[in-house]
Amino acid sequence: MRVLVTGMISGLDDERYLKDVLELGSEEGQKIDYFNLIDEVERTGNKTLDMLLGTTNYLFEVIREREYRKIGYELQRANSKNAIIRVPATIEWNRINFKMKDHKEIRDFIQPDIAVTLIDAEWLIRKRFESPSGDNVFLRRIKEQHHTIQDILSWMHEEVSLTEDWAEFMGIRHYVIPTGQDPRSLYKLVKHEAVPSFYISYSMTHADEDARKEINKIRDRLSKYGLVLDPQAIEIGVDYDSIEDREATYAYTVHRDLHWLVGKVDAVVAIHPYVERPPLSTGMMDELGHARDYLKKRYMIYPPSHQSPFTTESYIERGHIFSSAEEFFLCLEAEGFKVLDP
Repeated sequence: MRVLVTGMISGLDDERYLKDVLELGSEEGQKIDYFNLIDEVERTGNKTLDMLLGTTNYLFEVIREREYRKIGYELQRANSKNAIIRVPATIEWNRINFKMKDHKEIRDFIQPDIAVTLIDAEWLIRKRFESPSGDNVFLRRIKEQHHTIQDILSWMHEEVSLTEDWAEFMGIRHYVIPTGQDPRSLYKLVKHEAVPSFYISYSMTHADEDARKEINKIRDRLSKYGLVLDPQAIEIGVDYDSIEDREATYAYTVHRDLHWLVGKVDAVVAIHPYVERPPLSTGMMDELGHARDYLKKRYMIYPPSHQSPFTTESYIERGHIFSSAEEFFLCLEAEGFKVLDP
């Protein structure tokens, strides 16, 4: 599969993540072709990114078009089946968020099967902004601009939003994947066609050590059936410079989980591995409510015998509440889900 990968081009540590994906392919004998648009632009144009951003928008656009066509030619020449093409959807420069309106070139020459936007925790991105590697003028300028948490959240949102538009234009699926997830999450999308996708929902506040082990055990087993998005993959910040930063982070976290994650998967699996207290998480119920509105499949692993009629009749489809993980996986098999990776 050809996977178009977008995401902020600084602060993400995406090079490490993508390298791990490529190594997984190598270990399994899967050839994955890899192209990075900015690397190709800088290499053939003999101009660094900061120099290109200092030219006219028209010139930078023409150079990008040329590189897309060259990448497309290489993919065709090699009869490439599996490939990752890393491109920016937007670039922050001198406080301006430049939109890369490259959707036609991508459709006509790259012809991706799926699009993925990589994201990470905003506080980690800012931390990386402050420690750029090497003598890179672009990264040094990013550091000098002292981006706020709200700036970073806005840039990340623009990346997701524009990639969504590209995917809709090309008629392909779009996922948002945190780089804190196992690289196998992205690798599955490269290796397999039509991968089922799940979001796991559970109480982040009340998950004690035993409960977290059970949740992780179910997550790891479910991962054999497809792509599993886990909210635990992004660690929310705890130290804020201002109330505004905290409010922005909270709002972004809710938006991310409900719309970027729940809104894009095939099914939501709620896990509540407690026989007694605590009660059902309000976040979990909100996620299930949004899954219902998005017309997603909904499952719940819920050991207690006492159930609220609002849960069984409103939030969860009939026959999709299970007293154990084993019952849940038997249901998945009965509904036609198959193990992708033994």
